Amino acid sequence: MESFIFYLYGAIFIVTGYFVLIFIFDLLLRGFSPFIPSRPWVVEQLMPEIILPTNKPIKLVAFSSGRSGFFKTLGEKYPNAELIGYENAVFPYLVAKTQAFLRRSRIQIRYSVIHRMDVHDADFIYCHLRPDKMRGLGKKLKFECKTGTIVISTGFVIPYLESNRIIELPDKEGRFAFLSKNQDLFQKKNKKFKKEKKAFFYEI
Repeated sequence: MESFIFYLYGAIFIVTGYFVLIFIFDLLLRGFSPFIPSRPWVVEQLMPEIILPTNKPIKLVAFSSGRSGFFKTLGEKYPNAELIGYENAVFPYLVAKTQAFLRRSRIQIRYSVIHRMDVHDADFIYCHLRPDKMRGLGKKLKFECKTGTIVISTGFVIPYLESNRIIELPDKEGRFAFLSKNQDLFQKKNKKFKKEKKAFFYEI
């Protein structure tokens, strides 16, 4: 019994420590606060560009949806839609599950690797993944998605898919931007993947 309690407290400590580290990283190095809808100007720019059917049930899928204010807002725009958020790593999955519970969100958070994520009946897919996490994703979407599925990727293009529209997403100051004036000191000058301030639209 004592060993069980020891492991339980250890797990709680690790999860709590992870949340704290994420909070500090986002707050100090990225200029926005985690655990609340982030970058509202991105949401404001993207939302009017998305037009989905309202006369039938639709399915909205997000890859890496843990702290996505965009996906949450999209669910509010389409209250009858089924919302599924996939995470392919354990800690982001736990974060997403916790936040969905705390916010009483109707987003169904699922843990799955990219190649096993179910997209065959998705009407809309939101992708917030780095290129190294998108290997094979373009081919998967081409092969498995139904005709007419809309896909949006923010920051990076999806390999093997040809975008039909690109929207610029210029930066604006976040509410905690004053804390991130020296963020470049903590980030590598030559990143392996350069994130673009754009949203890439695709239609399968």
